[in-house]
Amino acid sequence: MIQITLCQFVEPTRLGFMKIPKNRWLQLALSVAVLVIISGPQYLWALFVQPLLAKLAVPLSELQVVFSLVVVCMTFITPLAGYAHDKFKSKNIITAGLLTCSGSWILASYASSLLELYITYGILGGLGAGIAFIGVTGLVQKCFPDKRGLATGILMSGYALGPLLTTYAISRSVSFNGVESTLFRFGMLFVITGLVISAGFRPSDEIDIPNASKTIKNNYNSSADALTMLKTPAFWLMFTVMTIVAASGMMVTSNISIIAKESGIGSEIIMFGMAALPLALMLDRITNGFSRILFGSISDRLGRENTLALAFTLEALFVMAWFNLAHDPIMFILLSGLVFLAWGEIFSIFPALCTDTFGEKNASVNFGFLYASVGIGAIFGGPMAALIRETTGNWQSVIYIVAVSDLVAAVLTITALKYLTRKFKEKSYQSTLDIQDSEKSAQAA
Repeated sequence: MIQITLCQFVEPTRLGFMKIPKNRWLQLALSVAVLVIISGPQYLWALFVQPLLAKLAVPLSELQVVFSLVVVCMTFITPLAGYAHDKFKSKNIITAGLLTCSGSWILASYASSLLELYITYGILGGLGAGIAFIGVTGLVQKCFPDKRGLATGILMSGYALGPLLTTYAISRSVSFNGVESTLFRFGMLFVITGLVISAGFRPSDEIDIPNASKTIKNNYNSSADALTMLKTPAFWLMFTVMTIVAASGMMVTSNISIIAKESGIGSEIIMFGMAALPLALMLDRITNGFSRILFGSISDRLGRENTLALAFTLEALFVMAWFNLAHDPIMFILLSGLVFLAWGEIFSIFPALCTDTFGEKNASVNFGFLYASVGIGAIFGGPMAALIRETTGNWQSVIYIVAVSDLVAAVLTITALKYLTRKFKEKSYQSTLDIQDSEKSAQAA
């Protein structure tokens, strides 16, 4: 009896000499590993800035364009990448994204000019990351209809926490081996690891989903395509809210070191054996990753819109408290962690909300369009905050704008967005029933 049950649980298909189980939790684990790898171009870039400045002898402003290219290319490729994932085999597209992202480090190790660095690390790294990112996101949405918030939160934590696994090793490698050798060695490591990971992926329709999950999945079976979705007020309000929160969050996250310095939190202040700012940044990375799991899980029970409104409200409160108490090193560290805790949930709840509303069939391409809002937020968030700071001479106006933006987003989410998503789902469900009734009538005739 036990033997039969185990065989049913891990019934394999063969891929050469490998046996790939149908367990959806394995697919989630592999997807998390993908995000750990592709988080590198964005979150580890800071480790390469100083040695690349010395190597290329260019202004910092021109070099930092590389980082902007990574973020913009990653977010804006997602609609096209999502279409490819939904139309072709996700496994092949995820593999292509992983190899492109990892290979960009190898190519960047040979870059001898700023333009070559723009193309290799910036454009190719961003495109590869976006392709792989949207593929695993769509896969997880389809494998966990009953725990979509929790599963997406676990997935997105890989992107936030991934750099913690490699930052120390890469930092030491840059110091002892140089930036070129580090990019090449870790690029090769990521390529090999990516090939091993991608071998374990299976199509979502072959994954074992518990009966209870299938029941939940069948209760609402919308399959809105991207064109249909783009015509709905629900999508555009969802896009607007995500843009507002992404931009307001990046106003703080992109300028936290400068705010710390101007608040008197310098490198000379030591807490628990570490400088206050690096310690705060480490805590921020941890809470940002945990946030995606915590709020994603809560949203499965409390509802997506309710949880988003709660998190946005907490974000407004935490950011005001953090700024007003930033002169105290302990409060600076603790409250910055809470700020990141209340901000990270957008990356786990919005994918789940998009799939809940517009269905699983086109989940990758649909979320790809929604995720482009993060790119817009990245373009305007940090530069806008810096401009306001230069105009007013302080960060107070920036913090007020962040808090008010979060509260506006909370009100829009709990009222208008909740109403629009519910109406769309009701309309889609009724249309499905009408089609089924028409088919039954035709068969009876």
